[in-house]
Parts: sequence; C-alpha cells; structure tokens
Amino acid sequence: MNYEAEINSLKDTLVVMAEIQRRQAEVQRMQAETAAEHEKRMKHVEQTLAEVGDKLNALVDIVDGVIRKPPPDPTAN
Repeated sequence: MNYEAEINSLKDTLVVMAEIQRRQAEVQRMQAETAAEHEKRMKHVEQTLAEVGDKLNALVDIVDGVIRKPPPDPTAN
C-alpha cells in the first residue's frame, strides 16, 4: 500500500470538503441577507397598505357625506 498516495488523496479530499463548506457558508450568508431584505420590504409594503387603507377610508367618508347627504327640504324655509 502506498501511504504517500493515500495521504495525498486524503489531503485533496479535505481541500474539496473545505471548499464545499466555504461555498455552503456563503450561500447561507446570502440567504440570510435576502431574508432580512425581504422582511424589510414586507414591513414597508404593510405600512404603505395601511396608509392607503386609511386614505381610502377617509375618501369614502367624504364621498358618503356628499352623495348620501339628504337634499335640502324646500319647505323648510
């Protein structure tokens, strides 16, 4: 058995495994950054939707007041 060849093969395997682990760590880091960015965007979307909802509700109240206002009673004078 050639021990030097086996040792070199094990070293090569360790180098490959280290590279795989480095790449996996990089992917996990990128996924964490993407998740954080997504969360930030979702909070912004939720805030914007809440603001739009508030404005729409105010507009509906105004329109309801104009359209549903009873006409003036001509005999009231």
